[in-house]
Amino acid sequence: MKANEANDPTGTDATADPHEEYHSALLSVRDLKKQYPVTEGITRKETGRIRAVDGISFDVFPGETVGLIGESGSGKSTAATTLLSLEVPTDGTVVFDGDDIGTFDRTETKAFRRRAQMVFQDPTTTFDPRMTIGESVAEPLSIHGMTDADQRRTITEDLLGRVGLSAEEFDRYPHELSGGQKQRAALARALILNPDLLVLDEPVSALDVSVQAEILSLLSDLQSKFDLSLLLISHDMGVVREICDRVAVMYLGEIVERGPTEDLFRDPQHPYTRALVSAIPTPDPDAATDRVPLRGDVPDAASPPTGCRFHPRCPAVIPPERYDFEQDEWRSVMDLRVAVADEDVNLDALRKLAVARGAAESEGAVTDTHLRSALREEYDIPDELTDADAESALSAALSDVVSGTIEDADERLRVEFSTICERRAPEERATGAGHPAACHLHDSVAEPDEEWEWASVD
Repeated sequence: MKANEANDPTGTDATADPHEEYHSALLSVRDLKKQYPVTEGITRKETGRIRAVDGISFDVFPGETVGLIGESGSGKSTAATTLLSLEVPTDGTVVFDGDDIGTFDRTETKAFRRRAQMVFQDPTTTFDPRMTIGESVAEPLSIHGMTDADQRRTITEDLLGRVGLSAEEFDRYPHELSGGQKQRAALARALILNPDLLVLDEPVSALDVSVQAEILSLLSDLQSKFDLSLLLISHDMGVVREICDRVAVMYLGEIVERGPTEDLFRDPQHPYTRALVSAIPTPDPDAATDRVPLRGDVPDAASPPTGCRFHPRCPAVIPPERYDFEQDEWRSVMDLRVAVADEDVNLDALRKLAVARGAAESEGAVTDTHLRSALREEYDIPDELTDADAESALSAALSDVVSGTIEDADERLRVEFSTICERRAPEERATGAGHPAACHLHDSVAEPDEEWEWASVD
C-alpha cells in the first residue's frame, strides 16, 4: 500500500516526506483545533474547555497513506471528524485539493462529501438495522441524485463484489453479517461515490487477526484500483507500519513526532514514540525487547499539563539543572510529584502497607518514619538519592506529606524539582534522525529547517 513514484505528485519518493506548497497536497491541515466547552449550573456557564485537538498540522498527498497514531484519548478520532467537517473546528484551516473547506457553502460541502469519505471503527453502529446492506451502501447514490433504482442496484452489487462480498449480500440485514463482512460493506459504502480521500478510523481494531489481514490486503487492492489517498487513524503500531508511507504521532491533542514510517519506527526521536514502538509484540519469544514503561494514564484534556504535555509520564523527563540525578531516581521523584499535585497520596493505605510489610505490628504503631519509608517504596524511590541536596529537599517534602500538609509538600516539590519539561512547551524541530519531533531532548540540535517551520508546535 506504500505510495510509489508513479503516485508521487512531486516526482520524488513519497516516503521522503516532501512538503511542497499547499496545492501539491490533496489534503492540508494547518493549526487545526477542536475544543469543547465545559459548563456547569442551570445557566450552563462555561468553566473550561476540553482541548481535544490543539493545533495540529499535516499533509496527505495524492496516492499515499498517512497514519495518525496514539493512545485512546489522544484526539485522533476527533481530528478525523473535524477535518472532514463532521464537526465544526474551533480554529485552523483544512485545504482540500487547493480549496479551504471552511469557506464552502452547502452545495460545495455536498460536492466535498463525494470526494472525501470516512470509515468508522465499529461497522455495526454505522448501519441502520432496518435497512438491508444493499440499501445502506446504495443510499449515498440516492442522496447525490441517482434516481434510477436499477442502476443503483447494479453499481452496488458490482462494488460489493469488489470488496469481497457477493451480490446476495445486497438483500441481507446487518445482523446477518459477520464483523469482517460488515467492515467490507462499510468500505463499499465509503467507495460508492468514488472518493479521492478515505479516512479510516481504527478500521480493523474490532476484528480477529485473520480478518484484519484480509481487510488490510483489501485496502491495498482498493487503493490501487481507485487511486485513493488514505488517512489511517490507529493505535495499532503493527498495522501502521505495514501500510503507511508517513506517520504523525499524537499525544493529548498535539503532534509530537512525524516522519517517513520506516525512519520513525527504526529510530523514534520522542520518548512517547519510543514507548509505542517498544510495545509492538514480537513473534520471537527469545528476542530481546527493551520495553519503555509508561506510568499513569493520558491526562484530562480539559486541564492538560503545562509545558510538554507528556512530562508527567515521560521516562526521559529532563532533571532539574541544579541536581545530579540518576534518571531512574528522577523519574521516581517525578511520580511522587504528580501524585502529590493530584492529591493522590493515601496515608491510610500507606499505614496498611507498612503493617503488611512487617515494619509495624499494627496501624496504630506506624510512625512518621514508617510512612516516609512506605512512600519511598510505593514510588520506587531509593532510601537515599545520589545527590545530597536533592535528598535533603525530598526528605523535607516527605515530612510534609506524612504530616498531612499536602499543599506545603506540593509547593516544596514544585520549587525544588522544577524541570524545563513542565516550564516550556517544546517546539517541533529537526533531530539527528532527519525527521522532526517536539521534545526538549532535541533543544541542542540545530534550529529546524525551513521546510518544517510551518508545523511548529506552540
